[in-house]
Amino acid sequence: MGHTSKMFVIAGAALSLSGVAFAAESDTSRAYANELKADAAGRTSLAAGGKTSGLTITDGSGNFSMRVGGLMLFRYSANFRTGSTPNTTPVPATGGGVTGKDKATIGFSARRTQLYFSGNAGSPEITYYIQGNFNTAGNVTNGTFILQDAFVKYTFDNNWDVRWGQFKLPILTEDLIGDAYQQSADRSTTANIFRQNRSQGIQVGYSADVFRVLAAFSDGWRTANTDYNNAAEADYALTLRVDGKFAGDWNQWNQFSSWQNSQFAAFLGGAVHWQQGGSTGDGADAVANTNQANFLLWTIDTQIKGNGWNVFGAIIGNHAKQRNGGATFNSYGWQIQGGFFATQQIELFARYDGFYGARQQGLVPRTFHFLDFGLNYYLFPESQTAKITGDVLIGLTRSQGLQNTNFQNTVPGGTNPFPDTLSGALGSPKSGEVNLRVQFQLLF
Repeated sequence: MGHTSKMFVIAGAALSLSGVAFAAESDTSRAYANELKADAAGRTSLAAGGKTSGLTITDGSGNFSMRVGGLMLFRYSANFRTGSTPNTTPVPATGGGVTGKDKATIGFSARRTQLYFSGNAGSPEITYYIQGNFNTAGNVTNGTFILQDAFVKYTFDNNWDVRWGQFKLPILTEDLIGDAYQQSADRSTTANIFRQNRSQGIQVGYSADVFRVLAAFSDGWRTANTDYNNAAEADYALTLRVDGKFAGDWNQWNQFSSWQNSQFAAFLGGAVHWQQGGSTGDGADAVANTNQANFLLWTIDTQIKGNGWNVFGAIIGNHAKQRNGGATFNSYGWQIQGGFFATQQIELFARYDGFYGARQQGLVPRTFHFLDFGLNYYLFPESQTAKITGDVLIGLTRSQGLQNTNFQNTVPGGTNPFPDTLSGALGSPKSGEVNLRVQFQLLF
């Protein structure tokens, strides 16, 4: 038990908190920590490579517990573009936007400020997870507190579990791996185009030593914090993800980085999501965000990790069909990234990702490429608690075309991907947009 944990135990006893103890090293908290680490495939995980963040409060029986923690990401960005400058504010759904002449955009941002609460209630088999974010919803940063995750999970003795509530559907690995465990300052531009955000539904999971399966029935793509009659919801949505483990431990799937002296690990997974729309909403003719009736998205990805190095790759296929005999939008994405530790605390990394748009979207060009490279400095070895990230994101093709309003037909609930302050790219009429990012992360 560390000195900090001892201080909390002593303080708790002195105040006589009705038998509630701050028990960081109790059998109950250790068992729950293992549950947190095993659960990362279906939610934003806040368990770090064998260590857990937050402070746990438990009762004596182990039937009730609460872990409280959070994440802060503070970033400095310097973006440089060439040619006539595109819009630097999000384009409204009706088109248009605000144009400017600046070729450099520089400043600070509180990229993410999150709080989470997790634990078990009534018995160790019934767990819960609640997470909110103070800062961002898409490209909007206004400090409003927004609910992200809110679900309950029941774990059976035979490796089965079921959860219900609001959570990330089990699709893209880069999306499922938590915000604190990305290798670069943020997710790739391609992931931000296709990522699911959250949905409301029920998910059943089965986990074995060499494979695991997750299947969900939900409201569909990007339907967080919506009521059941919201026009953005699908009539029904089905999601299936299967992961295979050829070496290593499932906990190594939770983050991209691989510490020095880590064992070899290899994972191969795939997922498919299908949803039907057209009737949900306040009236049969209610128009959803993107007017789609059918939507199919699939992905195949792999992680290979070793002694201080890692490689990740993924391909994504997306097929969205508008209702009433409308057009079908087929688009694709891909990425590959890797990193290695030059020292115990310094990690170098690089990533290449791309997007291929549908013909009907009128994108010029139709294919977009991005390169990202940089380094992480971990203040504490083998811990994501505090780290400094510096990276450079380069647009290898002109990206102003991604502001086309037809791009919203790519995914349900989709918006114009540029400007994208999450990935850091604002869009440029010529290739060579450069975005420099320096970010400090604190996971507590």
